[in-house]
Amino acid sequence: MIVLDRRPVVAVMGPTASGKTALAVQLALVFGGELVNADSRQAIADVRVGVCKPTAAELLGVPCHGLDWRRIGEPYSAAEFALRARGEIEEIWSRGKLPILVGGTGLYMRGLVGGFDFGELASSPAMRSGSSDELSRIAPKVAAGVDLRNPRRVARALELARAGRQPAARRPPWAAMRLAVQIERSELRARIDARAHGLVGDLLADEITRLRGQGVSDELIRGIAIGYREGLAWVDGHISTVEAASSISGRTWRYARSQLTWLRSEPDLTWVSCFEDAEQLVSLVWRRDSVTAP
Repeated sequence: MIVLDRRPVVAVMGPTASGKTALAVQLALVFGGELVNADSRQAIADVRVGVCKPTAAELLGVPCHGLDWRRIGEPYSAAEFALRARGEIEEIWSRGKLPILVGGTGLYMRGLVGGFDFGELASSPAMRSGSSDELSRIAPKVAAGVDLRNPRRVARALELARAGRQPAARRPPWAAMRLAVQIERSELRARIDARAHGLVGDLLADEITRLRGQGVSDELIRGIAIGYREGLAWVDGHISTVEAASSISGRTWRYARSQLTWLRSEPDLTWVSCFEDAEQLVSLVWRRDSVTAP
């Protein structure tokens, strides 16, 4: 494993269905790494099929942390993810392993890898209320840097202000390599379509039936991720298999396009193919950044 002046972290980003997990697993096998999930939907403990969690066969024995950090309907923020992920990264380092973050939730990656500390305060639903006027009154400097048209950001800023905290960027304790999976749009669309058609089947039906049996409301199930709304309608006989798959594919493609837009705004990304040789890839990127072993 390469030794750096600061401890290394690899972040593997990319649109849904682009091959992020396959690349992260390849990196982990070559460099002795463990994965940390940075996908907000895959972090839900109660589900697996509809959120496309990596299977044991796909992980090839590589540990993947963070696949059960929240419950259905439970508020969960980038701040909470960052707090848990930092602890996980420290534990992975303590085992002499390379932490590899993988996922498509851009704010999770931006906040954690960039060293944004979110005030070091986890979210509290009871505190997340108030208005932009209140924020401007009690924390005018904070309000000046917040999109006051975004209720969630206003609520979070108020939560921090009431606790006497404020978010800030800090130098992270790692040398981060940020990779983004590059894939032709036609190939990505084909993968999304194939995944959608493979999703609508017995495994998804069984998962929805189990959730209903546990008392999870249809409203909560619909909100889990793309595919559950269609899955419910399909299970109940309101739409056909083809209609469900087509709707899932279309919505997922729109989501993937928004992820690509987000990624294009991210600094210091190295765009790579998921088919590149992992060892050569990492060596080249670290050499480019002039980060060398002592």
